Amino acid sequence: MSNAWGGEPPKLTLDGVYDSVMLKKIEWIQSCHGLPASGLIEDRTWQVLYHPALDCYDPYPA
Repeated sequence: MSNAWGGEPPKLTLDGVYDSVMLKKIEWIQSCHGLPASGLIEDRTWQVLYHPALDCYDPYPA
């Protein structure tokens, strides 16, 4: 998922918990790509996570 943040590794804890930090990042990615910011990781969200738009760089990684 680091590609979705411009190659910078997100400061997320890999603990299997979908917390508020992760929710905000997913909503931001969805919004940046023109998807509904639902926070749900569905097929279209997976697609943009694997192939993010170049202009969807997050200058403030979690």
